[in-house]
Amino acid sequence: MAPSDRKPKRQRGRVPVSHRDTEPEGPRARLRVPTVRLSIAESAVIVVVAILILGAVAVPLRNYFQGRTDIARTTEAIAQKQEEKDRLLSEIDRYGSEAYQREEARKRLGVIEEGETAFRILDPAMSTGSEAAQDQDEEGAQQWWSVLWDSITIPDSATSEEPLEAGEVDTHMPIEEERPLD
Repeated sequence: MAPSDRKPKRQRGRVPVSHRDTEPEGPRARLRVPTVRLSIAESAVIVVVAILILGAVAVPLRNYFQGRTDIARTTEAIAQKQEEKDRLLSEIDRYGSEAYQREEARKRLGVIEEGETAFRILDPAMSTGSEAAQDQDEEGAQQWWSVLWDSITIPDSATSEEPLEAGEVDTHMPIEEERPLD
């Protein structure tokens, strides 16, 4: 290798910068921000514009949050309906099961399985009570027409044929007239 092919060796601790020489030497000058003084009219215009912007943003925000609450309420209602649907489907499955149908047939209809013996216990108190109730029903069934006929043919004693005084209203109420206290 020839000595001209070598790259010059960098010194340690120094970083090469292309524009190092172009920077001014010495303390950097601080940038000064100009102060702006606003008059009362300019301040009022800024406040009015800010209020208009807030008003323009408030309505869509209210609509957004109202929509979010509607979505949450609807989601909750859907979840409740889904739970109700699941409960009803499980009830339908229960009604469809053969074991449940056998149990209900035994309970409600008194069906017995093949090879079983059914016993019916009669309580003497129950038989006398039901016969008395049947007798009362038969008497009531025979007498309804007489009650109707009596209500039509017998005049009501509560109605009076006396003319009403001026300002008095006939209410047809079976209330006795007030008697003076002794």
